[in-house]
Amino acid sequence: MSEITQLVIALVLFFLLDRFLKPYVLRKWLGVVLAAAGVVGCVVAGQNRLLGVDLGLLSVFAVAIGVGLFMTRRRFE
Repeated sequence: MSEITQLVIALVLFFLLDRFLKPYVLRKWLGVVLAAAGVVGCVVAGQNRLLGVDLGLLSVFAVAIGVGLFMTRRRFE
């Protein structure tokens, strides 16, 4: 799978999570877990691929999505 396709999938996933995930606690903890898993994945995964998906790139997307969810956790209150 190309990097552009992976980027588009990550952006669509972020958009859907940002719009439809409304509970404060769920946004907060999913953001923390995604950010932490992304940081660990950036260190551990490197340039490895799993089923055609670049795990290093996926880790960077996880950090971005996690931080985005965490920073806007009170959006729907």
